[in-house]
Formats: sequence, structure tokens, C-alpha cells
Amino acid sequence: MLYESIRLQQENIINQNKASIIISRTTRSDDGAGGWIETPSTLASQDVRVYFKGSRVYSVDSGGWHTARQTKMIAKWDADFEAECETFLDTFLHNGIDYKVKDVKPMTTQGFICYLECTLEEIS
Repeated sequence: MLYESIRLQQENIINQNKASIIISRTTRSDDGAGGWIETPSTLASQDVRVYFKGSRVYSVDSGGWHTARQTKMIAKWDADFEAECETFLDTFLHNGIDYKVKDVKPMTTQGFICYLECTLEEIS
């Protein structure tokens, strides 16, 4: 099947420059009084590939098109990541830099998830 071939290809790409990361997940739930209850947890180590991607962005303030560097990550199709939202915050340490997972995009073929493409943001 095509999706199995893509999964294997992405796993090979990850293994070429693999990073084993441990996600620290904060789950927030409504406390019923207008606030939040935050519950921290740690997930098992997952193998990913962190990379940088340049993309063209238009900025009116600085006068035109510029290249912006984005930090991205690819992970296996069954990896456990959550995009940043009101109820989830996934963070991890890689090469001495703390990152948060801003977005998780499942890449699909034939209705099957083949791999995950995530957008990361450095945090202090």
C-alpha cells in the first residue's frame, strides 16, 4: 500500500538525523469557578527529526518579501503530540533549546496518516 511506503520513507528520513525527545505535557481543565486546573505529565521518549525551513513572508512594515526561518519537526504517524491550545501545551528540550509544539498537521494519503509535521517555537 502507498501509505505504508510513505510511512517507511518518513521513518528513514527521521532516522538520518534522529532526536529522541521527551514531551512534558500540561493539560488544563476548567475548575468550574472561572479558572483552570493544570495537570503536568511526562510522555515516553519519541523519535523525531527537528529541522529548519525558510519560507517567504510579506511584511508591510519592513517593505516587502522576506525569508523567515521556521523550526519544524516530523514524527512517525502514531506519535503522541498535541498542538498548543487552551487545554494542551507540549514542550521539550532539544540541543539545549526549549521548544513548544505550536501546530500538529497529520499528513495523509488514501485516508491514512503517514506522518506528522509539527511547527515549533522556541521558549525561554
